[in-house]
Amino acid sequence: MSNARHHHYLSQCYLKGFTQGNSKKSKLTVFDLKSKKMFETIPRNVGGIRDFNRIEVDGLDPNTIEKMQSEFEGKVAKALKELNQNLDFSGEVKDLILQFIAMLAIRSPEMREHLSKPLTKIAETIISSNVASKERWETQIKKMKEETGEDILNDISYDEIKQFVDEKRYNIEINQEHQIRMELTGMDTICELLHQRNWQLIKVSEDSGEFITSDKPVSLTWNFPDKVPEYISPGFGLKNTMVYFPVSKNLSLVGEFDRDNGISQANQILVSMLNSKVIANCYKRLFASKSNFDYIAKGHQLKKGNTLLMNA
Repeated sequence: MSNARHHHYLSQCYLKGFTQGNSKKSKLTVFDLKSKKMFETIPRNVGGIRDFNRIEVDGLDPNTIEKMQSEFEGKVAKALKELNQNLDFSGEVKDLILQFIAMLAIRSPEMREHLSKPLTKIAETIISSNVASKERWETQIKKMKEETGEDILNDISYDEIKQFVDEKRYNIEINQEHQIRMELTGMDTICELLHQRNWQLIKVSEDSGEFITSDKPVSLTWNFPDKVPEYISPGFGLKNTMVYFPVSKNLSLVGEFDRDNGISQANQILVSMLNSKVIANCYKRLFASKSNFDYIAKGHQLKKGNTLLMNA
């Protein structure tokens, strides 16, 4: 593990609950909505990229975060197993799974890109502001020279610097350590808000079909979207919102502020509706134990998963 470079942001211990045999070596059916391809593979081969958790900090093992992640996922694996077996969403099991949901809600390559955009925009604004005039630029250079004792211009003129900035002949990269720090802070906040919700366990029945999941498994939606302006996004702390999380192919969780805790059994229509929520929320890929899961297509038609890519 200390030398591992392929890091999973979508945990294998989670994905195995959607395989045919409920193990890390069992097959998943993967639907890639962007390439419009369907294939089978094992959890290890999806939901991971190189060095996702790697850090470069003096005095620390670069895989410190990955090791912590592995230890946490070991506890989560046991909690997921207990919940699927006992249907008791309380105590340590609840604490671990809500922390896991918070992690999945904020940690992914797509979310990193999304969160880095405003930081990049701020940096671009600062750079442009510093070269807005020759006087302002010279003031900045004077301050830096007083602080460092060095002349960083190396005989580069203001006009050259202004052209360089105006033509955006530079790249801005957000430090990965900073991104991970933001994720950990965000996880704590989301987890606290998840604990304030009440939770319904929804289990499948003999004829309801199975739940699916995706590369964005935590869905946050308005209960009554028609009553909310389109430009207002739901938040984990806002009333009249629902958090949906498929636990496994046989079990899911729904969290709301104004709903009682409890356990209910799903019929085919409810499973199809919740699967449709997963489809609408995903980034790129869906994961299921079989290709014939149920979902609701446009026109409120009940369809099978093996028709999904034809409609994508």
